[in-house]
Amino acid sequence: MRASALWQDDAATVTRVFFGLILILTAFAQATIFPTIRVLGGMGPDLVLVLILVWSGLHGSREGMVWAFALGLLLDLLTLDPLGSNALALLPVALIGGLASRRLFHSGLIIPMLAVVAATLAHQLMSVSLSTLAGFHYTLLVSVKFGLLTALLNVLVVPPLYLFVLATEYLGVGHAARA
Repeated sequence: MRASALWQDDAATVTRVFFGLILILTAFAQATIFPTIRVLGGMGPDLVLVLILVWSGLHGSREGMVWAFALGLLLDLLTLDPLGSNALALLPVALIGGLASRRLFHSGLIIPMLAVVAATLAHQLMSVSLSTLAGFHYTLLVSVKFGLLTALLNVLVVPPLYLFVLATEYLGVGHAARA
């Protein structure tokens, strides 16, 4: 039993390290490459948000919040946003993912898609609130339109990213068991 517990710990470590690298690469791409692509007026899905949501749904709010806060700080540095703004805006995403929980995520893709809409709107609300506190002003109509369009784009990327995270876990377990 002890050896299998050790393999599970190794598998979890391998999976977390790989997932962390994917998150960092995604954050760099989202902050540097995606804004230059002019599809839909420069808008696109928020891959970091979807990855945090899916991970939190599979591993719980606590672990998701650690990833969300750390990655949010990285995004703040990459985008030159006020320090902590992305980190704080991603925390509700991890909370919603954790509330959706593993059972709901394994029931199919409908719940994750609904969860990503809720998470995107919560993220948008938190971002606009923090920006307003920092002295920036956005009209409510523009914020709502942007949030809804981003939510719809995020729904489109839930299935492939959800399958990617599941494959990451499976490969992490397989890799650690062979080691």
